[in-house]
Amino acid sequence: MKEESPKAIFCALVANLGIAICKYTAAAFTGSGSMFAEAIHSTADCGNQLLLLFGLREARKPASPLHPMGSGREINFYSLLLALLLFFVGGALSVYEGVHRLIAREPLQYAFVALVVLGVSVVLESLSLWGAVKEIRKTHPDKNMWRWFRERANPICWSWPAKTLRHSRASPSRSSPCC
Repeated sequence: MKEESPKAIFCALVANLGIAICKYTAAAFTGSGSMFAEAIHSTADCGNQLLLLFGLREARKPASPLHPMGSGREINFYSLLLALLLFFVGGALSVYEGVHRLIAREPLQYAFVALVVLGVSVVLESLSLWGAVKEIRKTHPDKNMWRWFRERANPICWSWPAKTLRHSRASPSRSSPCC
């Protein structure tokens, strides 16, 4: 098994940081609570990338008396933490935002700002996906992309195409314009 490279994670970290900055700026400009919630979500994505980088570093530690088989599988633990964090924090924010929108309905305002944020998000997530695909091709030139995705045990690999698709289908008419 080839050693994991952090380059794709760094691409995602930079993209998520750019998206978070864009969303915080839009939230400050519009005063939108949903845009602020989305900015927090993007900040959580940055934290997730940092957690994965930490997991990769821990997984590279050599065998020791405490861990005679090494720490190579430790990345799976950090991937599990990441999945739980995304599920519970993202779920809690979604429920809160949904209840808040049902109680205090507001007309759609600043649709142009939402579309700009959406466009920036699509571009940055696409660049992140491109960086991940480039890294996969470099580290696994003998496999096509479909085979590589099918054989991957780590569900985090599916996050780039899923997030890119999510941003591309979003619209400003939803209560949360940019996911």
